[in-house]
Amino acid sequence: MKADILTLKALFQKDARYVIPTFQRPYVWNQEEQWEPLWNDLIRVAERVLARPGDRHPPHFLGAVVLQQVQNPVGRMQERTVIDGQQRLTTLQLLLDALHSQMLAVGATGSAQRIQPLVENSEAFCTQPEDRFKVWPTNRDRPAFNAVMSATPPFRGERLQEAHRYFSEAAAQWLIDQGPEAAEQRAAVIETAARDLLQLVVIDLTVDENAQEIFETLNARGAQ
Repeated sequence: MKADILTLKALFQKDARYVIPTFQRPYVWNQEEQWEPLWNDLIRVAERVLARPGDRHPPHFLGAVVLQQVQNPVGRMQERTVIDGQQRLTTLQLLLDALHSQMLAVGATGSAQRIQPLVENSEAFCTQPEDRFKVWPTNRDRPAFNAVMSATPPFRGERLQEAHRYFSEAAAQWLIDQGPEAAEQRAAVIETAARDLLQLVVIDLTVDENAQEIFETLNARGAQ
């Protein structure tokens, strides 16, 4: 077992898949308790960078996730099983994908191109269509996740689509808040905040460690 503090760039930019196992619950986060606080955290960081672009800004800590290594054939893309933190990782992917889409919409192609590797794996490593996704949810959430991350019409009422819609609308408003002429600069600022100033503690288990035991220990006193 090892633990590292990683930025979202360090965690997501490498070609890798984070697969959520079947014993994890479906996606349940909501706007009031999780999406809005996460967005507000990101905006606070972005506003600091916007106000003082030459300063060195402290990172913002988002919590911890627990992953376990998977034995892959040589030359295949790295894979981790998500033991704890699947709600957080899934939400971050929805947020980053929404940012990418809205940056393209305002013409901030450079920022969009730098965000894209955080939500899509390189085609050279993909043998199945779903391999392009950094995070692959439980069976229950896969159709909705695939639809929203592929920009296809969403399933009405799905929590994942509601999250993506919330982040898309919030990002669209923030990017043009000071007028269209400032959108590209604001895109660069929020890109920096998201990629380099949001951090997670990542606990990485070896293949042989007992993941189920660690999961139960971590969640013994949590909500059912």
